[in-house]
Amino acid sequence: MAVNERIIQGIVRNGVVVPQTGGELPEGTCVNIVVRHDEITPELQQELSEWQRAGTDTWRLIEKLEHEDQ
Repeated sequence: MAVNERIIQGIVRNGVVVPQTGGELPEGTCVNIVVRHDEITPELQQELSEWQRAGTDTWRLIEKLEHEDQ
């Protein structure tokens, strides 16, 4: 972990990661989500594998569609 990084624990509620810091992160903050190995169910592992296979082009399309919905 780089010096300018910190770990913030969070919990998923209604499909959204909610930081457990007591404060808010600034809008647009880039984050990495790491799921602890002991909390990965077979169903979650399957979903994570599918997202990993989706690729960069798919993520760009998802972002484009999200912006069109707004």
